[in-house]
Amino acid sequence: MDEREKINELCRRIEETSGMKIEKAKDFERLVVMIYDRTGTLLSPTTLKRIWGYLKENTVTRKSTLDFLAQYCGWHNYDEFVKGQKPEIESGFVGVKMLHADSDLRQGNVIRLMWHPSRVCEIKYLGDSRWEVVRAEGTRLAVGDTFRCSVIMSGEPLYLENLVHGGEDGGVYVCGRRNGVHFTLAQG
Repeated sequence: MDEREKINELCRRIEETSGMKIEKAKDFERLVVMIYDRTGTLLSPTTLKRIWGYLKENTVTRKSTLDFLAQYCGWHNYDEFVKGQKPEIESGFVGVKMLHADSDLRQGNVIRLMWHPSRVCEIKYLGDSRWEVVRAEGTRLAVGDTFRCSVIMSGEPLYLENLVHGGEDGGVYVCGRRNGVHFTLAQG
């Protein structure tokens, strides 16, 4: 598959993730907002129009832009999208963005978690490594669920301990087992 075919496949996956066919100028405006809401990255509608071929300009898309688009669909970056899955590493140093609940956050901070395919969950920090789900999209987690978690690492699976789901103890729940989770600070 050549590079244009890979990008076309990524565009198809983005349309699938967003739930809309990207055909008109206003679709690109809506997609910009959706990408920002999910990843915290602001892309230009003009950039998206070039990628989709809506604007007929002979330009090369930056790798970082392709990385952001792949992240929108749940991959860590564009290379992992092209490979189809995250490589399995048995051991080694972890060089990823990390969030330590008790030292990096204040009570009331909200974190947006994203993982493949199209899972989005916002969690509010309650203090003492405790969290509450305040928004859930495409996941079994539900608003009001609570759990414990002291560290969140971008691109790694997230284990929720002592999950209370629907008023019942659900034990340990894993998010992003194969491709990991990504996170952004949703509000202060």
